[in-house]
Order: sequence, then structure tokens, then C-alpha cells
Amino acid sequence: MRYKNTKTGAIIDSSCVIKGGDWIKADEEIKEVREVKVETQPEEVNKAEEIKKEPEQKEGFDGITIKEIKQELDAFGIKYNPRANKQELYDLMLKGK
Repeated sequence: MRYKNTKTGAIIDSSCVIKGGDWIKADEEIKEVREVKVETQPEEVNKAEEIKKEPEQKEGFDGITIKEIKQELDAFGIKYNPRANKQELYDLMLKGK
């Protein structure tokens, strides 16, 4: 049988079975799988993830949604018209605080 060393590429003929190490049968197809490891600092990864997760928070009227305003009003027990627009709800929330 013919054997090939996967590290050196050397080929030998042997009547004995060779197993283990870097030797394979020369007629077998070699499939290589290469892993690429990218090393990053954990802090850098965490910061990058935080930036992606936390959108830029705007203060005031533009930084809050109608749903959030209604949640605040509900938390304070302030009654409001569910059909009111954002500005009306926002003003009501500010008066209630």
C-alpha cells in the first residue's frame, strides 16, 4: 500500500498497515478544514455590542415614543384620551410629574 505523510508530503510504499500520526492512505482524498481565530479584546467586543444595542437616546419629545408616554401616564395613574396625539400626551405627562 502507498501512504502519504500529511505534514511533509512524503510518500512511501509499505506492505504493513500504517495507522496514526500524520500518515494516511495516498489514494484517500484529503479534506482540510481550517479554523481562523480572530482575537479581540473582550472589552472592545462588549463596547461594540453596546453601541449596536443602544441606539442614540435623544432627550425630550423626540426621544420618547407614544407607547412609552402612555406607560408613564399609566404608572402615575394619570387618565388620558387613548386617541390623543403625541404632543398632547407628552404635555400631560410633564404636568403630572
